[in-house]
Amino acid sequence: MSETIERVVVGVDGSAGSIAALRQGAREAARHGAVLCPVFAWSPPGGEAADAVNPAPADVRAHWERAAERRLRRTCEAALGPAPAGAEVRPRTVRADAGPALVALSRHDADLLVMGAGSHGVLHRFLRGSVTRHCLKHASCPVLVVRPEPEAADGRITVTAGPGR
Repeated sequence: MSETIERVVVGVDGSAGSIAALRQGAREAARHGAVLCPVFAWSPPGGEAADAVNPAPADVRAHWERAAERRLRRTCEAALGPAPAGAEVRPRTVRADAGPALVALSRHDADLLVMGAGSHGVLHRFLRGSVTRHCLKHASCPVLVVRPEPEAADGRITVTAGPGR
């Protein structure tokens, strides 16, 4: 594992947990002089399998992409303000399942993956799985898990590393 952090990849979805994760990710990026990479992963309504069977028209796909970009922009503004200071910020939307996308995008030893914890309820985790759990199991870089700010009034941060670290 590299001791140098060059990129801080943060999974965002607009939830309180992802806003807290993005704020912590910005602090980590500034501390290490790293690039901050907020990532919003999205899938079509009904999922990729439904879209493969009955593909959406191009204008509908473009609408989904614009909606994902708006959500990412709004989450970044909520967490960092309109003009974040400190680190270079490279936001990105990807059409993919969040867990595998975040693991793939943070594949280098010099990356740090930051995730929010407890963003979704039990039903969501049952139906879609836990993105945080997936990243902890499969990431090849260190993973920092941050609790949502309203639930962590004492400001505690849970630091967890993936396998082999």
